[in-house]
Order: sequence, then C-alpha cells, then structure tokens
Amino acid sequence: MRRFFAYLAIAFVAATAPAAAQDRLKVVTEGGFPPWNLTDPSGALKGFEIDFINLVCAELKVACTIESQTFDAMIPALNDGKYDLIIDALGITAARQAIIDFTIPYAGLCYNFASVTASVKQKLPFQDRIEMLTDANLEQVMTTYRNAFTGATIGTLASGTSTRFIAKNLASVSARPYRTPAARDLDLKAGRVDIVFASKDSLLAAKKAQNLDQLELVGPCLRGDILGSGGVGIGVKKGNAALKAKLDPVIRKFIDNGTIKKLSEQHFDIDMSPVGLN
Repeated sequence: MRRFFAYLAIAFVAATAPAAAQDRLKVVTEGGFPPWNLTDPSGALKGFEIDFINLVCAELKVACTIESQTFDAMIPALNDGKYDLIIDALGITAARQAIIDFTIPYAGLCYNFASVTASVKQKLPFQDRIEMLTDANLEQVMTTYRNAFTGATIGTLASGTSTRFIAKNLASVSARPYRTPAARDLDLKAGRVDIVFASKDSLLAAKKAQNLDQLELVGPCLRGDILGSGGVGIGVKKGNAALKAKLDPVIRKFIDNGTIKKLSEQHFDIDMSPVGLN
C-alpha cells in the first residue's frame, strides 16, 4: 500500500511539473504574416519572430519546435495543451488577456489606416505620431475618420483586432474582412478596396512587397481602446506563471542589449523595440 501511494505521489509530481522545467517547447505561428513570420517556397518558416524565438530558445537552452497554424485556431490549441507558446504579432489586448497570459512585450505596435484613394489622403493627411485612444477622445477621433471615409471600403483581417475595431467604432463605413494579408492586398491593387487598416509595420511591408506606390498612410498611428496598449507579447497558457517567469528576463535582456532593435531593423527597416511599454 505504501508503494502504491509512493507511485501515486510520483505521478502527481510529474503531472503537475511546471512547463518551464521541460526540455522542449512547442511553438505555434501563422507562417503567413510577413515580415513577422512567413513560409518560404521550400516550406521553411522564416521572419522576424522565427529568428527571435530561436534566439530565446537558445538562451533558455531548450529545444523548440515551431509549427504553423491558422490564426483563429492558435489560442484554442494553446489552451488545449497542443502548444506551449504563440508567437504571431499577437497584440496584448484586454480580450486576449482574459483567456491567455502574455510575456512582457518584445515589440511595439500601433495601427494605421492607409489609402490609395486621393480624396481620402487629402481629407486625412498622414501624421507621424501615435494617438492614444481614450474614453475622452475616442468619439471625436472616430468622427474624423467617418467623415474622411464616406463612400469608401475598408479591408481588414477577419480574425484580427482590426476587424473588431472597425465593427465597434466605424460600423457606418463599408468593411470587407479577409483571411490573409495577401488576399486583402490583391483586392487593394485591383481597386476593390480603397482603404486598409492594419499595424503600421505590416502596411509599410505591404507597400514595399506589392509595389503599391500609391498606398499612403493616413492620420496618426492608433493605440488604445480594443487595439490594446501597443505591446506584442508571446502568448502563454493561462496560469503558466513558471514559463512566463523564464521568458520575461530573456526578452528584457534582448531589448536592453539591442538584439530586438537589430532584428527588427533587419526585417522591417525600422526599430520595433517596445519603447515605454515594459
């Protein structure tokens, strides 16, 4: 009987050992959101986040396997234990924090509208600044956008924060959700979409990759409301404090020693370090 309880105790300890103690981490990404992450013609995953997470795993001295998954399936798969980490330009928002945990931010994020339509660009010129949306200014800012976007169609990503933001704050403006950035950008080039709404970095990347010379950012770069504070973090299963405690110091080290700056300038041509967000 004592041996039975000894075995039971061993089984309990093994089952409840923190994920941070494991020697392998299973990472999921989309593999279709360049330059954050992408799949090359050979099927290999590449991009800023792939380079970043490989450095994190090396620093932790753990083996990491990285798989691709559709965006809307990632969080359920994480919560089911299929993966340990999500790394997919995941903005830290209140809605996501309710169902998963995040590391400290490893990159900064803000959202811009961009247009190929001359009238929109004239009504709402680009402003090289960040606008933090609050309860006090939200309606005033959104009224400016509604007036500028009358008669236009906005392209967004179906499973992303951008679609929920438009539905909440610009419901009177025609919106068209897309499953992938590539599909959105093709419609933009074809004239089926006048405006796109996405993170500033991804819009700059799309302008370069798609040879969209006529695409210009409009208005300021937005943070706040359901867009979140601007931080991009690694998604961790809710309650896995031990794994988060392992990851946070590594991210802090890579911010402080310039690794994030170097990697982001390599992939984005701009510094994506989360200045003021940690």
